[in-house]
Amino acid sequence: MSNKNKPIVFMTCTGLGNINRGYESFTNECFECLENSTKFDLYLFSGGKIKFVQKLENVFTVFNFKRNGSIAQWLYKLVRIPQYTIEQSTFFLFFIPYIIYYKPAVIYYSDFKLGTYLYWLRKWFLLKYKLLFSNGAPNGPPFTRMDHIQQLLPFYIEEAKQAGFNTDNMTLLPYGIKIRNTDDNKILNIKKASGYRKIILSVGAINSSHKRMDYLIDEFAEMFTDEYFLILLGNMDNESSFIIEKAKNQLLSTNYLIKSVDQNEVIDYMFAADYFILCSLKEGLPRVLPEALSCGLIPIVHNYNVTQEVLKDFGIYVDMTSKGAILSGIRQVNSTTLQKQQVIDYAIKTYSWEVLKPNYETMILSTI
Repeated sequence: MSNKNKPIVFMTCTGLGNINRGYESFTNECFECLENSTKFDLYLFSGGKIKFVQKLENVFTVFNFKRNGSIAQWLYKLVRIPQYTIEQSTFFLFFIPYIIYYKPAVIYYSDFKLGTYLYWLRKWFLLKYKLLFSNGAPNGPPFTRMDHIQQLLPFYIEEAKQAGFNTDNMTLLPYGIKIRNTDDNKILNIKKASGYRKIILSVGAINSSHKRMDYLIDEFAEMFTDEYFLILLGNMDNESSFIIEKAKNQLLSTNYLIKSVDQNEVIDYMFAADYFILCSLKEGLPRVLPEALSCGLIPIVHNYNVTQEVLKDFGIYVDMTSKGAILSGIRQVNSTTLQKQQVIDYAIKTYSWEVLKPNYETMILSTI
């Protein structure tokens, strides 16, 4: 367990073990990367049971009413409190005993609501932990309820400066990604299921409000679909039924696939894909983009500052609010002179955990 000569660091994510988004995959991989650090003792607190961790004695599942569970759904209908708020608040209440017992030096979190609760708990009961906020949404200034902020891209540092905020308590540090491999049999099975057509892949919550899967379906419906196969992978939410119904109405059932898969399986689909699409118009740092790069894919994305800073010269930038953008992006991928290994090397050099681990350790220690 803990070494009294080293500070204790808590890492939390209420959705981890319950749903699969960027927050959850980042927290899980970050813990895997840092759990054997010699600089501090790291504890992971999730809202559900998780896999793929080594130090099970340092991993805790905190009781909560998860956002996609029946109790949170019932309470929302009864008192109109958002399910996410119910998950955050119940997790917070059952998290307090761990704080009192272990007395962490730092609590590292991505969920803004949870951080707000922890801020007031510290203020009211004169506790001493520091709050390290990974700003993945992203949230803009002011930053008043945390001690240190991890900003994922230079744009967010500049945004804070322009708003008149001192950025001395900010660290510019992107999300890390695990560099994974697949095998030929998995790729072959996916390609076989697609009818050996060119695979267009999009990964993200199956919704319209953020990931804009409806836009991609509209675009795909206008293409010569006998040449392409569309795959949408992601977490299902309350908008997903609309996306699924839209696909049924506009596309042939033999031309697409919509499903949720484990994070490790997502990489298999990326290796099998010919094109990767992200239709969202606003993001923090979408981890799927570095992950796609690590599989040799050149993402087709909306042209704005976030995607430009993430991808640099390794993206195809189009106007995702206009018709024909997806087909235009595909043609640009087909004509690029970039080599697959160049794309993979950029992902490893810029986003791999092996490269970024020392920076994460330094950021955490600087928060104490």
